[in-house]
Amino acid sequence: MTDLTKLSVRELETMMDNARKRSGLPGAQDAYRAAAIELFKRHGAHRDDPVLAGCWGAIGLADRARYERTGKRLKSNHSLASIKRNGELAFMTACALGRTLGTGFDLLVEAGLGMCTVEYVVAANATAFPYDAVQSARARLAARGIALP
Repeated sequence: MTDLTKLSVRELETMMDNARKRSGLPGAQDAYRAAAIELFKRHGAHRDDPVLAGCWGAIGLADRARYERTGKRLKSNHSLASIKRNGELAFMTACALGRTLGTGFDLLVEAGLGMCTVEYVVAANATAFPYDAVQSARARLAARGIALP
């Protein structure tokens, strides 16, 4: 298999596009998921803290999933404004508690990438977030059939 760490962002996106076109073929879904997870990592690569990296990875991947659905390259402006006002941790806490109007969670879950959602990052890093946010994130993940970290 190809070393995904050596591919550019554009090449990863092309790999995801090709896998979607061949979605009925064996291995296509695995190829899509592998490229998406690498893209998730790349979007958070500018952060040293893995929790903050997960936040940026989820936002970047949600933008990609939105593009796949709409064909338009739209940014998560509401999320970015919230982060600018309150910081990543407060934004992630609000997402986990279901206080946001965004569709990132649904977009990623529908794409088979529940492990790349803000809620998953919150659930996987329970010590960084309030107890109620972690419980809410875990409940949202479980309700959608996503294995808990």
